[in-house]
Amino acid sequence: MLSKASSRQAAVCMSSLLLAWPWAAVAFDAAKFEDFKTTNVCKYCDLTDAPMAGRDMRGADFQNANLSGAVMRLANMGERPMEKRTLLTNFEDANLRRADLSGANLHLANFSNAYLREANLTGADLSDAVLSKANLKGAVLTGANLKGAKLDEAKLDEAKFCKTIMPDGAVNNSGC
Repeated sequence: MLSKASSRQAAVCMSSLLLAWPWAAVAFDAAKFEDFKTTNVCKYCDLTDAPMAGRDMRGADFQNANLSGAVMRLANMGERPMEKRTLLTNFEDANLRRADLSGANLHLANFSNAYLREANLTGADLSDAVLSKANLKGAVLTGANLKGAKLDEAKLDEAKFCKTIMPDGAVNNSGC
């Protein structure tokens, strides 16, 4: 039988091992993140909790990606004008649960059927974005611009609206 002191030492040792284990430090796939940095494409990849704040990701393709908890604060994800066409940022079917998109430029982005539950969209520019069938339950939309956005069949229960510009241009202060 172990003494109390020995039991405590064993618990501390196990805790230290768990904290030092490689998978505990990073939740996202580092190789996919490096690929994304060069290609701007991350279809079906896992970037859970990835640090992408302030990045220029205009025209990125995140279709079916897992971006839950990703930090994309102040990122530019609007359209990317190209020589013959304009690339729009695609989040179709992406998991963005608890993602931080505060202050991000998401003009014209496609969030069709995206999972944005509890996402922070404070001050985000979502003008003309497509949010059809998106789940925004509990999302924070304080100060967000949704002018011209398509919200048909979007789930907005428990979403926080305060100084939020709605698709018709009206200001929603229901959550202030």
